[in-house]
Amino acid sequence: MDRKAAFTALINSGYACSGDSIILGSAILDGEPISGTEVKVALKTMNRHGLIAGATGTGKTKTYRSFPNSFLREVFLFF
Repeated sequence: MDRKAAFTALINSGYACSGDSIILGSAILDGEPISGTEVKVALKTMNRHGLIAGATGTGKTKTYRSFPNSFLREVFLFF
């Protein structure tokens, strides 16, 4: 198994959620987003505290701002 395939398998198994979840985005390997990977958070855990940490310019604010939109899409049905 090559490095990219091993990374994809690791991400998909590590972020597997049973039930409803919010997709935060794709995982990044060597500065490139990898298609077929989804970083997810289970909706049933959204009542807990969380930590978004990282170096400057790694997308912490963008990740934080994606939560309300993702949450609303999953919880409310818009027509």
